[in-house]
Amino acid sequence: MTDQPKKQVSPMAAAVELTALNEYFRNRNLMLADALERKQQELDAMQTEVDRLTKINGQLQDAAAKSTAKGKIKDSSDAT
Repeated sequence: MTDQPKKQVSPMAAAVELTALNEYFRNRNLMLADALERKQQELDAMQTEVDRLTKINGQLQDAAAKSTAKGKIKDSSDAT
């Protein structure tokens, strides 16, 4: 605590300051909510892309496994 005497504050000045602070925080919250929404949309788009690439990867692995299996069957039939 300070030893300074308390100064009288005008109720009108306090109301103006309160209004300004409320407006500042309201705008700040709106900006943060907007930024959060944009990030969520980016994450959703990235997840969609990951899902698409995972599906393609699975298809490629299945095709490679079938190709390898066909090669082994062909090799074993050539040996007989």
